[in-house]
Amino acid sequence: MATTFLFLLLSAIFIAKAQQGQSNVNPGSFLTPTTNSSWPSPSGQYAFGFYKQGNGYAVGVFFAGIPEKTVVWTANRDDPPVPAAVTLNFTSAGRLVLQSAQGTTKSVVVLGETASSASMLDTGNFVVYNSDNQSIWESFQNPTDTLLPTQQLFYDDVLDSSVSESNQSTGRFRAIMQQDGFIALYPIGTPYYIEYGYWSKGIQGPQLNATLNLDVDGHLYLANGNGIVTISAGGNSTKGLLYRLRMDDDGFLRLYSYNTNQNGDWVVTWSAIVKCDPKGLCGVNAFCVIYDEEYNCTCLPGFAFVDESKRTLGCERNLTVDNCKEGTYVMEEEIDTVWENDTYSLPLFSSNIEDCKIACLQDCNWEAALFKDGACRKQRLPMRFGRRQSDSSVALIKVSTSTPSTNRTMTKERNKELRVDILIVSITLVAFAFTVLAISAFVIYRSHVSKHENVSNMGNFVDEDVGPRSFTYAELEKMTDVLLEIIFCRRSVDSNLPEEEVILEEWVYSCFECGELDKLINDEEVDKRQFERMVKVAFWCILEEPSLRPSMKKVLIMLEGTADIPIPPNPTSVISMI
Repeated sequence: MATTFLFLLLSAIFIAKAQQGQSNVNPGSFLTPTTNSSWPSPSGQYAFGFYKQGNGYAVGVFFAGIPEKTVVWTANRDDPPVPAAVTLNFTSAGRLVLQSAQGTTKSVVVLGETASSASMLDTGNFVVYNSDNQSIWESFQNPTDTLLPTQQLFYDDVLDSSVSESNQSTGRFRAIMQQDGFIALYPIGTPYYIEYGYWSKGIQGPQLNATLNLDVDGHLYLANGNGIVTISAGGNSTKGLLYRLRMDDDGFLRLYSYNTNQNGDWVVTWSAIVKCDPKGLCGVNAFCVIYDEEYNCTCLPGFAFVDESKRTLGCERNLTVDNCKEGTYVMEEEIDTVWENDTYSLPLFSSNIEDCKIACLQDCNWEAALFKDGACRKQRLPMRFGRRQSDSSVALIKVSTSTPSTNRTMTKERNKELRVDILIVSITLVAFAFTVLAISAFVIYRSHVSKHENVSNMGNFVDEDVGPRSFTYAELEKMTDVLLEIIFCRRSVDSNLPEEEVILEEWVYSCFECGELDKLINDEEVDKRQFERMVKVAFWCILEEPSLRPSMKKVLIMLEGTADIPIPPNPTSVISMI
């Protein structure tokens, strides 16, 4: 009888433990990256242990019960990845440490007292306990970039973005639960002033008492003793749905959901802001432009991307400029852009922008300025937090127009680049000529030729006296601009065709969108795949926003067929968005 009672008692204790979603890990346990790599929660939904990062491994908490392993917390996130020959030990002294093959150790979590056990809970919280089974450390109380259901952000708690999806090191943006009851977003490294914040949501009530909360049904809200303020309403059901709130690497605070019954991808169910709002999204000396509902980064005049493949890293001078040496400089404008106002002297008040330019050119230490409402403000480089915005401000950048004679290597390189540019322009002109002739001839044909006349008469519009000739670089550049304008009637091909000029661009894009490009060429025998490729390139090249147009080198590559051509945005919609 006593044995039966003891069995039932132990069973009850076991069941209670399981219901709490808790499984203990005791001193003496260990993990390695390649075998026995993690400690799972009772349901297997979460795990604590090693995950792959870069060329090595990191330690953290991640979703283990879904095909897409998603990291939600990382230990020592700014340390480099560790090699495979490392062990995570829960030592007999009550510490969680990483031990290298050479015997050196480093703490995974910093504990105020000796640990007696640890648990990976079904909530996604990794907890360390003392001998009295009291929590002495929790991942929920030390978040990195993610908030999970039942987790709370208290005042001064932060979510710092990661560098990228695959690199959990600290990135560039921060969400902070402020003492005044607001959850707010800032670039990391800036003071918590309103001019640096780019989104916030608050709740009225006692200070130091508000929390950011995420329920298991996806309900995201602020709460204090007086009530709640909903940020994102929850769903009607929690069955098969997982949620997480993440401060993403692009500066967006996003709420994600995952349907375990479908095993698809994480889906964004709420986002705090719109594109280009995160200040510093494009790095220094660059600004953000929205097109086709996505953002794009572009450099200031005289600058080039640090890494063309990752434009959010910002831009640097493409040529060294020594403003205090003899040379020729101009002030180039970038209109309708807003920047951090980092004025380092009293503003000059002028009636026009030309006076501001002259003042800049006369000061050899002055590389940039912001002109707005008659005020000319000297700016330090690098310039930060740039984005395209309807605004009366103009950024002025000092750009060199000549190369110092002492820099012979740079001169040779520029001459080499010039010859390459001329070659590219020449080849590209031939490719564009076909598109120009097809479309412009069609316009003229539609306007001047009767329905019943033969299509072959279109050839009469080609000047027979035109033959091969040599061009200067300036002439080639000018001809390129003219050809690009003619393609969709930016410049008139016939002064008697105003109506066609207005509708042609939309009509051609409609034909492209509907897969009816045959309407542009009637019965002409052409390579239709190449023709479609040329039309797509043409649409990219005639976008109003210069920063969105491809370089001539990229145009050549796309026309050759060695690079995929993205679907071009509708020029009309892009113009309206800008």
